[in-house]
Amino acid sequence: MAEDYYKILGVSKSATAAEIKKAYRHLAQQHHPDKGGDAEQFKKINEAYQVLSDPKKRQAYDQFGTADFAGNSGFGGGNYEDIFRNAGFSGNVNFGGGLGDIFETFFGQAFSQVQVELQIKLTQALLGGNVQVTTQQGEKIDLKLPPGTQDGQAFKFKGKGMSYRGGRGDLIVVVRVEYPQRINREQRELIEKLQDAGL
Repeated sequence: MAEDYYKILGVSKSATAAEIKKAYRHLAQQHHPDKGGDAEQFKKINEAYQVLSDPKKRQAYDQFGTADFAGNSGFGGGNYEDIFRNAGFSGNVNFGGGLGDIFETFFGQAFSQVQVELQIKLTQALLGGNVQVTTQQGEKIDLKLPPGTQDGQAFKFKGKGMSYRGGRGDLIVVVRVEYPQRINREQRELIEKLQDAGL
């Protein structure tokens, strides 16, 4: 039975991109393994977000009802070979492996890319440094932040995403700079000095 990505993120099927993103960020922080969260649930949350945050992937998921396109495909039980040929696919397509195999071949790579957001402190963004990222497989990889890292800047790790028939997709880490909501007097004085210095 396919996972219900909307249920995992706790949003409705009519949720906006902003609502999906907000729900993801809240749940990702809550279940992050580095903060004592459930690694398996963290994996499901990321999997749901990487599908629902991408308009094309979300459309395909809504249409076929399952990430791997197996079982209830939405074609109404027709002749799948005729459907594919009518859609312009070559007659040499091998249908012996089943419909799930066919969709895995065509769409597996697109769904294998994983995008996650990483919260960093303002000082890390300004000065740079090394941070650790945990993949869905529980593998820990080092991300070297350059000085002056910008909010929304993306870093790609090839072959660190989800597995599919042709190999393994990429992991995209999008950095989000965490700005403090409150600062004490000492911090304010430091920031004012930086401002005076032209930063």
